[in-house]
Amino acid sequence: MKKLGLLVAGLLLAGCATLEMNNLDWIPIGPDFPPTKAKNVEIIGSKSEITRPYGNLGLLRIKNLQPTRDNLKMGVEKGRKFVASKGADAMLIGQYNSAEDGASNPRVTLIIYAIKYVDNLSEEDEKAIEDFKVLGILNERSDS
Repeated sequence: MKKLGLLVAGLLLAGCATLEMNNLDWIPIGPDFPPTKAKNVEIIGSKSEITRPYGNLGLLRIKNLQPTRDNLKMGVEKGRKFVASKGADAMLIGQYNSAEDGASNPRVTLIIYAIKYVDNLSEEDEKAIEDFKVLGILNERSDS
């Protein structure tokens, strides 16, 4: 019986891990920069809170979250780690809650913009921007 309980617990954890991998949607807008530390990624709730020049690295959607405080906090931390891996300095957070459209089993989608401040770029950051520009030019030329 104990083994059956462990098997069920293992399957439940595996199911959660699979859901976690499948509920991320990253739409790149700018270059990937060298990673930053997640704990240093500033969390911003409104565009008016951004006081420095910046560029948008991309849009991250974390979908299908149950609308509980703990799930949403875990989603924010997951987003923070993800955008840090892309080199973000900050993240602007919004959300869509399906309850607003009358869903009987509401779910939340976190909408996170990954932000890179551009007033103090390192040489590595400058190179990432230059590489991104060059690749964009090459892609445009190959399409014509």
